[in-house]
Amino acid sequence: MILFEEKYEWKRVDTKTDVEFRFHCPEGIEELQITFSFTPDALYDEEACAPMIEEAVEQYYAARDRDGQKMRVSSMCPLKNLVTLSLSREGKYVGNAHRWSGNQYHVLTRRKASTGFTAPENLTGWWEGMLHLHAICTDSCRGKVKVEGRMTDEMVSG
Repeated sequence: MILFEEKYEWKRVDTKTDVEFRFHCPEGIEELQITFSFTPDALYDEEACAPMIEEAVEQYYAARDRDGQKMRVSSMCPLKNLVTLSLSREGKYVGNAHRWSGNQYHVLTRRKASTGFTAPENLTGWWEGMLHLHAICTDSCRGKVKVEGRMTDEMVSG
């Protein structure tokens, strides 16, 4: 059963922002399956990367002498989009998928959880999710979150 599904489109100006979402998990659900994706995963055009790289170098290395350490744009490309997913259930933190991958799949049950998450004592109730837009380097980035709940009989027959 689909508990939540949403599509998104982000721009560079959305960098360093968060997108909240909520869903309710009814009784009888034994497993949550979360599919999260975003595309493109990176900006590959060196010419388009150059201004962002120079801005970052100035911000983080302004106090350092860079004359002896020429930084080449080509060594820093591509610039990856980074969007991470975190979850909590009824205000209690469950975990975070802090990964570079543009295609992610996470499973949560009361006994096990995908890497980065802890298995919750109970799946039933209100869940809060957050997409953390750490960096959107491309002009546009499309994302999708889908949360499915599986009951015991669905898992056996499905």
